[in-house]
Amino acid sequence: MKWLLSLIVLLWSQLAIAKKPDLTFAARSGRVTVFAEADLHATAKELADTAEATLTRISGDLIGLPAPKEIEVRLVRDAKDLAAVAPGGRGAPSWAIGVAYPDLGVISVATRRGMHWSDPGPTLRHELAHIALGAALGPRAPHWLHEGFAYQHSREWSWERAETLAGMAWFGSTIPLEQLDASFPEQEQIAHRAYAESYDFVGFLSRRGRWEDKEDDGDRWPFRRFLGEIANGTDPDLAARHAFGRPLKQLFDEWKVDLDQRYMLVPIGLFSLALWIFCALLLTAAYFRRRHQNKKRIAQWDLEDAARAEALVNIPPYVPWPGKDPFDDDLDDDKPPGPRLMN
Repeated sequence: MKWLLSLIVLLWSQLAIAKKPDLTFAARSGRVTVFAEADLHATAKELADTAEATLTRISGDLIGLPAPKEIEVRLVRDAKDLAAVAPGGRGAPSWAIGVAYPDLGVISVATRRGMHWSDPGPTLRHELAHIALGAALGPRAPHWLHEGFAYQHSREWSWERAETLAGMAWFGSTIPLEQLDASFPEQEQIAHRAYAESYDFVGFLSRRGRWEDKEDDGDRWPFRRFLGEIANGTDPDLAARHAFGRPLKQLFDEWKVDLDQRYMLVPIGLFSLALWIFCALLLTAAYFRRRHQNKKRIAQWDLEDAARAEALVNIPPYVPWPGKDPFDDDLDDDKPPGPRLMN
């Protein structure tokens, strides 16, 4: 039985190797090298051309911290092949469209999942942020910070996540900060609360200044100091006290108030938007109805004009009076006398 099991495992591994996508060198720009399937080389070059600029922008939040030296990007057509091109023994989540391995400086990106195409640009930016934060902070960054930071530099806005945040505000169902890291699911859902909450909370921290004052945006310096202190080994809670003047728990409570203020009015806003859309639809319908009526009226006028023109064309022909015209003599009598000749 053992030899049969070994044979099955061997055959399965050989089959997996046979199906592994063939990646070849496609492009290099700065620290980023892209290997891709043959028909994705043009896309790979576009990604490589923008990757270094993305890394430079991300480094603005990680000033003075270690930066990735070399990054290898593996571009495949379908997400089902991400595990096959992953570094040995690392694998990839079944739901992923992109995966970063910060300790190795490797990124895998797919252009579609099944029949659904996915823009690899935002995916690559997201994974580059993971790589950069991993190089700067090492394993000290909590999961929620990693995900929130990556989102800040990819801007993958999602209507589903906005709905999730609105629901969390309406029903008070935010996940406590101390439970957030343990709340990330094995199977990601685009609207999962842990991801939506991490994205929004880290965005709040990046915008918050040293003080609670709304006018003090801090120019991101408190957020950068927060990341720098974690990189230097400071506990995230103490790093928050140094950077923002408050522990993480109080900052999290501030964020919840901010979340409520932004999303509790969403139903009113949606109602107003729906009302405007309804009015616009009514005006559009009225316009097309009036246009249709005008066309019918003009067509009716054309028919009436054509009928009148036809009636004029069919006037009976002139028939001369038989015999002498009785008015001819009268006409002759009325003729003025001829000119007199003067001698």
